[in-house]
Amino acid sequence: MKNKKVLIFGLGLNQGGVGSTVFFAKQGAEIKVTDLKSEKILKLSLNQLKKYKNISYTLGEHKYEDIDWADIIIRNPAIKDNNPYLKYALEKGKKVETDFSIFLNFADKKKMIAITGTKGKSTTASLIYEILKTAGRKVVFAGNIGKSILDTVPYLAENPWIVVEISSFQLQALKDKNFAPYIAIITNIYPDHLNWHTSMEEYIKAKKLIAIYQTENDYLFLRKDDPITIGEDFLSGIKAKIIYYSKNDLPKDFHPKLLGEHNLENIAAALSISKTLDLASQVNDPGRSQALQVLKDFSGVEFRLQLIYNEDGIKIYNDTAATSPDAGIKALETFPDCVLICGGMNKKMDYTKYASVIKEKAKKVYFLEGDSTEEIKKKLNIKKTYNDLEELLKDVKKEVKSGDIILFSPAATSFNLFQNEFDRGRKFNEAVKKVFG
Repeated sequence: MKNKKVLIFGLGLNQGGVGSTVFFAKQGAEIKVTDLKSEKILKLSLNQLKKYKNISYTLGEHKYEDIDWADIIIRNPAIKDNNPYLKYALEKGKKVETDFSIFLNFADKKKMIAITGTKGKSTTASLIYEILKTAGRKVVFAGNIGKSILDTVPYLAENPWIVVEISSFQLQALKDKNFAPYIAIITNIYPDHLNWHTSMEEYIKAKKLIAIYQTENDYLFLRKDDPITIGEDFLSGIKAKIIYYSKNDLPKDFHPKLLGEHNLENIAAALSISKTLDLASQVNDPGRSQALQVLKDFSGVEFRLQLIYNEDGIKIYNDTAATSPDAGIKALETFPDCVLICGGMNKKMDYTKYASVIKEKAKKVYFLEGDSTEEIKKKLNIKKTYNDLEELLKDVKKEVKSGDIILFSPAATSFNLFQNEFDRGRKFNEAVKKVFG
């Protein structure tokens, strides 16, 4: 790539755009970064690129002349297919890739385990990674986990197993790349990202892309009782061996540290895959005992029902990764009678059921500002909202007593007040430390 002209089309606030920029900068490419966001908004991302002198920027806008200039365009997967600049690039015959499609040039797809789904991706991927690592297999964990997938390229030289989490955005951007992992898992499909996908049908099709190019030699793992993925329409055209899993597959005496009834399905998926990889082929096999022990001891993923405070009989859980009403409902089912902190921006989701679950299960509720908050408030007749986490937590602290659980599970996106859900989660932890000590 030395001296090639590379356009990073969408730097973004997560690490994907930064990782792509650094990857090509280190190879001596001539790089231009373009993003509709301003320099001020992108400050954290831009700070990570300061030391590279072979980068120029077009910020606050896109330009057709940047498309004309480029030899290769690295598209941020959050950019929609109907973007006029993307269409222009394709009409001009430009080579358009994503960080994931570049990564696939280095990866052995026959040693790849790819996980998608509305919820449970990170937890399931982490469980599978831990099982492989404990079993002594060479393994890397990559993709959609708060860092760039291209950061893992140096570790692929030893041909490890690759556990990769992949979103609907990433799959949509790979639709013409014949992506076919050896093992694919779809944890579940619920309404989500309907502010980006044009319909629920399009969202489902994007999730199905994880399996569409698989062959008879590959595996597709599906939740046994998911109403969408077990349907004939969804299964049409899929050639892979399908393996169904269920929490009922777990031993009767199995009691994991991981909280939440929904996480039993994620654990069951990981156990099922460990059997397929001969890490748990027989009941008395040490591999199975080892895999079960890993699953039993796993305590969770950062920002997913994560216990961050446990003092004076008060527990605080950070579930900032809950960005939809379905995820919020599952969190409330895990911690009924909690003091709930929720709210934010809507992804064209219906909050009717969520509001009724709040009414039924939450002891008290505090809201962050946002359009989803406004919708829920009307149903619950609550007026006050907050745009400052410290102020909110100070009011919470006045009300809670020993035995209470404070649950931060927004059930909405974060973009009005924070960069993304990870930024929201980190700022919540910081605010808890300041207010609760």
